[in-house]
Amino acid sequence: MTREKKRAMTGYLVMIPVLLVFAILIFYPAVRAFFDSFTDYSLFTPIPTFIGMDNYHTVLADIEFWQLFGRTLLLVFFSVALQYILGMSLALLLNEELRGMKWVKYIIMIPWVIPVVSTVVMFDWMMLPKYGLFNMILSAIGLGDLTRYWFGDPSFAFGIIIMMHVWRNMPFYAITLLAGLKSIPKGYYEAAQIDGANTVQCFFGITLPQLKYPSMIVIVLHVLWTFNNFDMIYLSTGGGPVGSTEVLSTRVYETAWTNYEYGKASAIGILMMILMLIFSLVYIRLVRSDEV
Repeated sequence: MTREKKRAMTGYLVMIPVLLVFAILIFYPAVRAFFDSFTDYSLFTPIPTFIGMDNYHTVLADIEFWQLFGRTLLLVFFSVALQYILGMSLALLLNEELRGMKWVKYIIMIPWVIPVVSTVVMFDWMMLPKYGLFNMILSAIGLGDLTRYWFGDPSFAFGIIIMMHVWRNMPFYAITLLAGLKSIPKGYYEAAQIDGANTVQCFFGITLPQLKYPSMIVIVLHVLWTFNNFDMIYLSTGGGPVGSTEVLSTRVYETAWTNYEYGKASAIGILMMILMLIFSLVYIRLVRSDEV
């Protein structure tokens, strides 16, 4: 056996444990959910029977499913858009290498590294009616009439969920985009300035095109994560008040573990997976088509 074959065999052997974990934790549950979505599997039917596309027809004919789908898209759009805009702004600031920016790079990562539970508890404490920081500030500036439990108000709860997503994930955008900014040759900007380009023209003509691939990575990842996010909403509001923060991921949980309709829950999950697969393929295709 040649040295190259030995190295290849060693690589395959090293990959076996990873592939086994992947198969057990990801591949098998996905395949099982796919087959369960074509059955009437539930707590009350331990021996499921094949019902074809009935679960999918039921889900897609439910107007509430489309309402949740729309709310999920709103959560994804506003969260990812604000994260990218603020993350880009912070990355540009850090790239200026001002005094003290070295420590800012470490400090801004705190929201991203702390557990989601801690983030939710912190925001919940800040929104408490009497002792929450936000309401105390309102009272201090003479706006005490506006104080309330903000997570309990249907008009504001969804916005606070978006705020939590932005606060937690913006540092990831900033650090990723900052790494991309560091890789852009300074000669590009010097040549543009010689040609008379201003700061705005340099940003849209050089910076954004050069950050195309880092931007694609963070956007695709966070669209997927936000679309499937469950823990932040479940821990903060549980989908309430009166369903104002319920999204598709919480509906899957409710369908499976409150109503015990595992087949129907699997159908919703498979639809979510298909939607995100289509988005990822289309978005990556659009980004790469700019090279042609």
